[in-house]
Amino acid sequence: MRSTAICHRSLCAALLVNALLAGDADAGVSRLRRMVVVGDSLLAGFGSGGFVGVGRPGQVDSAPAFVARRAQVRLPLPFLSAPGVPPPLGIVDANGNGRLDRGEVRRTQDGLGFRAHPGKTARNLAVPGEDTRSVFQKIAAEDIAGELVTGDVNGRDVLKFLILGLPLRPEPVSQVSRARDLRPSFLLVWIGNNDVLDMATDTSPGAVTLTADEFGGRFRALLDALADTQADMAVANLPDPTAIAALRRAAGDVTSCRATDGTTEPVAADDLLSIDLSPDRLPTPPCAKVLDAAERVQVRARVSAFNDEIAAAIADTERTRGVVIAPVDLFTGFDQLGASGVDLNADGTPDLTTRYLGGIFSLDGIHPTRTGNALIANTFIEAINARFGESIPHVDVARVAAHDPLAHSRFRPAGEVPFGVIGDSEGDDLGAFFTRTFARIADGIDDLRQRFERLF
Repeated sequence: MRSTAICHRSLCAALLVNALLAGDADAGVSRLRRMVVVGDSLLAGFGSGGFVGVGRPGQVDSAPAFVARRAQVRLPLPFLSAPGVPPPLGIVDANGNGRLDRGEVRRTQDGLGFRAHPGKTARNLAVPGEDTRSVFQKIAAEDIAGELVTGDVNGRDVLKFLILGLPLRPEPVSQVSRARDLRPSFLLVWIGNNDVLDMATDTSPGAVTLTADEFGGRFRALLDALADTQADMAVANLPDPTAIAALRRAAGDVTSCRATDGTTEPVAADDLLSIDLSPDRLPTPPCAKVLDAAERVQVRARVSAFNDEIAAAIADTERTRGVVIAPVDLFTGFDQLGASGVDLNADGTPDLTTRYLGGIFSLDGIHPTRTGNALIANTFIEAINARFGESIPHVDVARVAAHDPLAHSRFRPAGEVPFGVIGDSEGDDLGAFFTRTFARIADGIDDLRQRFERLF
C-alpha cells in the first residue's frame, strides 16, 4: 500500500513536470494561452539559494507556474535538473538538538545540474539576478564557448544562457528579444527588485545610486519594447526590500554599534541586521551593518519613487501603444503580509509570517517558499481578473502550505533567528548575494563543460 502511494505521487509529479514543459495545447483562459514571463529570480522559481526544476521550492513552484495551472494553460519552463544551478540550501541539525543553530543552513549537495530538455523552447524567461538594465543585455553561444575555452567563466553568463540560449540559435538573445520572438498572447512582468535589493542586503540606503528618473527611463523602455508584441500585460511594482526575512531585529542581542571613529551608538530593538552577520562581529557590530528606523524610511521613500515611475510607465505605455496593462501591487501586498501574516485556519493567529522560517520566505531569507509563491500568484490573479474581467480561481494557499515543509518547519525559531545561520556564506553579510551565487556556478563549471561541448 505504501509503495503504491509513493508510485502514485511520483507519477503525478512526472505528469505535472511534463505538462509544464510541453508546448501549446487547448487553452483554459485564452488570453493567457501563450503567456511569456519576463523577470528576475522572484518569477523564475529560485529559492533557498538555489535554482532547480523540482525542489523546495523549485521552478514548478514559481508564481507564474501557479498562475498557469489555475488558468489551465501551459507554461514551458527552462527546466533545470538536479541538483540545481546552484543546488539549494537545506537545514542540517548537526548537534541533533532540534533547534536552528548558527551555521546549520547550508548546501547539502555538490555539483551542478543542466537544462533537462535543451531542445525545448521555454516561455518563463525570468533570469535570477536580472535588473532593468541587464534585461536588455544579450548572451550568445559564442560567449559561453569562449569562456569555456579560456577558463574565464562567468557564472551569471552560464545561468542566463541556460535559460535564454537554448535551444541554440545563431543570434545573441536577451529576455526582451526572446519575449518579442515568442509572439506572446500575454506578458507577466516583474523586474526591478535587484535594482533596490542592495539597500537591504548592504543595510544602507546609499547602496543604490540609480535615480528614480533613470529607473523610470529604463522601465519605460522595457514596456515600450514589450509592447511591440501587442500583447496585454500584468506588470508588478516593487516591495520594500527591508521586509525580507534575511534581515532580523536587533531584539536585545545587539544594543550598540561601533561608529567609524571608534565610538559606540545605541541600537534600538527594532533596528535591522543581516541574519548572516558573522558572530565574531557581535555584540557590537559596525554601525554600517545596522539599518535603523530613519534609514528604513529612506529606503521606503526610494522604493515608492521607483514604484511611481512604474505606474507612470504603465499609463504611458497604455496610452501610446494601445496595449492593456494590469498593475499588480506587490508593494502593498508584502506590506500586508508583514503587518498581519496569513491566518490559514481562521483561529485569529497567523500561521504564515514574513519572519525567518515563517513560511513565506525560503531558507536564503530573500526568495519565497512554495507557499510564498502561491501568495504572489494570487496577487497577480486578482489583478488580471480585475483588469480584464477574467475569473481565474485563486490558488488554495492552505493546501499548498500543508505540503510545503518550509511553511511548518519544526526548526521555526520562537524568537529571532541566530546570527550566522547560513553556514556556507562567504563574508559576513548578504551583500553581493547573486555575485556569490554566480561564483558557485563558475566554480563548478567542470560539471557542465562536457554538456556544453556536446551542444556546441
